[in-house]
Amino acid sequence: MDSLKLARERVARTIRTLYKIGYVLDHEGNVSARMRLADRYVVTPSQVPRYQIKASDTLVVNGAGEVVQGRRNPSVETVMHLSIYLKRPDVGAVIHFHSVHATALASLHETIPPFLEELIPFLGENVPTVEYAMAGTEELALNVANGLLQRNAVLLANHGAVVCGKNLQDAFHKALLLEKASTIYLLAKATGLPKNLPESAIEVGRELFRTMML
Repeated sequence: MDSLKLARERVARTIRTLYKIGYVLDHEGNVSARMRLADRYVVTPSQVPRYQIKASDTLVVNGAGEVVQGRRNPSVETVMHLSIYLKRPDVGAVIHFHSVHATALASLHETIPPFLEELIPFLGENVPTVEYAMAGTEELALNVANGLLQRNAVLLANHGAVVCGKNLQDAFHKALLLEKASTIYLLAKATGLPKNLPESAIEVGRELFRTMML
């Protein structure tokens, strides 16, 4: 199986899985993957129920967002994905989703602090909420891409979340981790103020993040 066909199948399977676990609804969220072939990216389509998306529904676009393969319209958030790839050459996959607890924190414009050991090496020292902008706009794309310069996850004000990884499997793991951290943080806040890790543990996490980068 050629790499392009495999990438399209993986992107389609990832968005279907996000629907299955409740991280997106019928027309929410989007997924993309960077191809090894220069200037080629696979993205999910617009206006197709997430549980129905097949490999043939996905689009192959170039860095300008122009469709080079596929019959449907690419996600309205394609510009956001491409902006992330431009600013983060190490990123191989991007997932935008609307899981309940991460979106709850996004609606509060919260920043998830360094309060869990497993958070820092994979997502970064913290997970902030980037400034609000309308979906599908270049402003939102820039806000998200800039927010991901020093981390692998951000919350989108009043919207949802975005994670990036070295491949789709890695990005999906980070989506699960972000929702887990969001859930724990909200539960902890319901009874008190979550305590950050000691600075020594945070520094170890920082070093692990720098080493792994993704």
